[in-house]
Amino acid sequence: MSNNKKIKEALLNKALGFTTQEVTEEYGLSGDDLVLQKRKTSTKSYPPDLTALQMILGKEVESENEFQKMTDEELQKEKERLIKLLKEKK
Repeated sequence: MSNNKKIKEALLNKALGFTTQEVTEEYGLSGDDLVLQKRKTSTKSYPPDLTALQMILGKEVESENEFQKMTDEELQKEKERLIKLLKEKK
C-alpha cells in the first residue's frame, strides 16, 4: 500500500471514528530471565473528528471545481489520459 493510500485511509478513519486495542505488558526478573507478569488488553474508542471530515469534504469540493474550470479541450485531454491509464492497468 502506498503512503498516499495509507494517509487517506488514516484520515478517513479519523473522520469516521474508530476503535483500537492496546496491549500493555509488564515484565519482571525471575532469576536471570525476564518473565511476563501482567498483560492488560483494553479497547479504546475514538469519536469522529470534525476537522478531518471537513478536510475530506473540502478536497472533494476542490476537485469538482477543478473540472468545472477546465476548457472543453482540457477536459478532452484529461479524458484521453484517464482512458490510457485504464488500458495500461488491464
